[in-house]
Amino acid sequence: MIVWTSTISIFLFRYIFKDFKADLRYIILGSFFPILLDRSLFLINLYNNPISIGHSLFVTIGLLFTLMIVTKRNSNLRNKSLLFSIGSFFYLALSFTWLNQEIFLYPIFTGTDDLFEIPLFIKVILNFIGLGYFIYKIKNLDQLKYFLKEGKFI
Repeated sequence: MIVWTSTISIFLFRYIFKDFKADLRYIILGSFFPILLDRSLFLINLYNNPISIGHSLFVTIGLLFTLMIVTKRNSNLRNKSLLFSIGSFFYLALSFTWLNQEIFLYPIFTGTDDLFEIPLFIKVILNFIGLGYFIYKIKNLDQLKYFLKEGKFI
């Protein structure tokens, strides 16, 4: 559901925050963060489940607080860091992680085998919706190049 979560994260950010000058590439990177963190931990054998700590609300909140403490106020780095954190929050909502307490509220709840799984055909439909939104916003190759270079829609 990577296409769904990243493109609809862009849509939600633009709709909620009304910031049309933000570099949306950082929203996309933030929406990949939980997946990349979990896959990395799984590959180096720290966790035996490919979906684990990266999908926890507490990790995302910790990331936000850490980025807010480490970055300087009103700096470009802080603005990009906030976009990254917002993308991570949107990923948790759009991937329906909140339906699995064991994952979403890790480490509070552990040892539950009752996990919610989205059916494959729903995932395909959601990805097509996300792809449709992106195609709607990027109408030609020049607009795609501009988005990849600047992180904005024309």
